[in-house]
Amino acid sequence: MIGLDSNVILRALIRDDPVQSAAARRLLASLSASNPGVLNSVVLVEIAWTLRRYYKLPAHEVVGRIEDLMRSEAYQVVDRSAVMQALEVSHEHSIEFADALIGELNRAVGCTTTMTFDQGAAQTPRFTELH
Repeated sequence: MIGLDSNVILRALIRDDPVQSAAARRLLASLSASNPGVLNSVVLVEIAWTLRRYYKLPAHEVVGRIEDLMRSEAYQVVDRSAVMQALEVSHEHSIEFADALIGELNRAVGCTTTMTFDQGAAQTPRFTELH
């Protein structure tokens, strides 16, 4: 089992560097259920942020890319249940995946709410807008 940084996943997804993208795709192709790569929540947030802000992908496409990673047996996802719930919240409430994941990770450790200035996130059950 090996950990994967967001730049490895992004190079494989975007294919924007001929050398690094090829190396990333070879590495990811070598992973399997018996030899998985680990994706933690920070890596997933970095992937989402980069796809959204740098590559200008629409939010629903970003969520789709994260869902594709979640479906693969080649990856072990840390905080899997929180990530799955965050994907659901992102679909239902049209908020950024990263915001939804913050709320779900906080809920998982016992928080009753997450305080925010983000009006969009505050429309979801896990957040309360700070005034």
